[in-house]
Amino acid sequence: MKFPWLADNKKELSSALGILEKDEAVALRASFLVDPDGVIRMVQANDLSVGRNPEEVLRILDALQTDELCPCNWHSGEETIDVAKEVA
Repeated sequence: MKFPWLADNKKELSSALGILEKDEAVALRASFLVDPDGVIRMVQANDLSVGRNPEEVLRILDALQTDELCPCNWHSGEETIDVAKEVA
């Protein structure tokens, strides 16, 4: 999987995104999913004592790519929610 990485040596981006832990002078453990138009579609920021789950980030990426409504704990290949059917 290819995706861009970046470094924030001056802590400008982490400060602008609100994920800079000022007391520690480090960024929170954060993941962002950004679409091709540059729109941030997901933000997950955890306390420094809590790790991230890459499988959850990939699950959310799969859900975003369906362009459908995906329920809690949904995984690729499972049914999505048909809003028209639910409302009827």
